[in-house]
Amino acid sequence: MVSFAKFHRHGLGAPPSRFMRALCLHYGVELQHFSPNAITVVAVFAAVCEGYLGMMPHWELWLHLYRGELFNAPTGTTGARKPVRAGCLNLVLKTGKTDRPREYIPVGFSTNHAGWDSQWFYLRNDDNLLPAYTGRLITERPADWTYGVVQAHQSRLNPLLDAMKKLRLEGLFAALVLSAVHHRRVLPLMSRLLRMDEMGPSVSSQDLEACRMSNEAPADDEVAARVRATNAGDFKTEHVNGFPMRPDAGSIDLVCSFLVHSSDFGFLSIPS
Repeated sequence: MVSFAKFHRHGLGAPPSRFMRALCLHYGVELQHFSPNAITVVAVFAAVCEGYLGMMPHWELWLHLYRGELFNAPTGTTGARKPVRAGCLNLVLKTGKTDRPREYIPVGFSTNHAGWDSQWFYLRNDDNLLPAYTGRLITERPADWTYGVVQAHQSRLNPLLDAMKKLRLEGLFAALVLSAVHHRRVLPLMSRLLRMDEMGPSVSSQDLEACRMSNEAPADDEVAARVRATNAGDFKTEHVNGFPMRPDAGSIDLVCSFLVHSSDFGFLSIPS
């Protein structure tokens, strides 16, 4: 299959996580259909669930917060656009309005990833975990790319939204999440032995190293440079790991029985 260097710098790994596989199935896309920003927002969401809520990525919370939008490239003719083979799926966050407060942490990434699709390579699709590459074009936005939680299930998201509100009010935003991820040396969208919140001092060094992508932690200036490379703005070195993840000292404990037992993918038949 085809992958891109930007995807793996922004949080994708192999073998892919169960959540990444679920997204491909739900949106009916192949890996190359994601945009770099889409990979980033998925990685941030997975890291928020694991590192701050203490749970696997929650499927209904994702569908409540995000919808898919189809990107078509300009043709040079006014009003005319054309489908693209790579990067056609953008993931758009539900924004707060006067009658509905913001429900998620601030997530803002610029769209300038010029030339990203020139850095591609073949990735072996072990066990066919992701859809095979066909090169197909998506020419129309599918109906199921919209927000998708049924009304009867909305109320059970309230504890999660309350927890998200606390994180937002405490000052968490996407770039801080990414800095914590790089500090941990993990890829949010890669299958791992441990969730991020389980990577504590009581875990054996062997199990910790099995989850990490390098043996030594990167310097803070390197972490800040990686965060800036996601087009997250002017992220400074002194902000690195400025909002610690669980179970590090200073992290916010938001875990409760609801969060522990409500992270299943529900109707999606994605093997563990």
